[in-house]
Amino acid sequence: MGFPLEKFERAVVFRCLHLQAKPLWWLLWLNRDYYAADFDFVGGVGSLRSQRDFRTEVSEFHYHPRNRGLLRSGLQLRVSAKKVQKLFEKYVQNPHSTAPMPH
Repeated sequence: MGFPLEKFERAVVFRCLHLQAKPLWWLLWLNRDYYAADFDFVGGVGSLRSQRDFRTEVSEFHYHPRNRGLLRSGLQLRVSAKKVQKLFEKYVQNPHSTAPMPH
């Protein structure tokens, strides 16, 4: 059967949002571009296998052109890199696993 990639990524983004961002998810979702940096980050992490590659992906996320402004930087209405890292370490960085998300 399978889980559609779009729904999987959306679930991961929601799960990894900073706490203060969750109540505003639906409102910010009206502007789909608002979460572009988050979806790029989660999608990129899904194909990784090493901690070093993860650090590179985090760096790219922090410097993503759409990851600017008061809402994303100041108020942290975005995904938490630490929460994504915890998921990565728990489910992805397993030597016997395969990439959960094709990229």
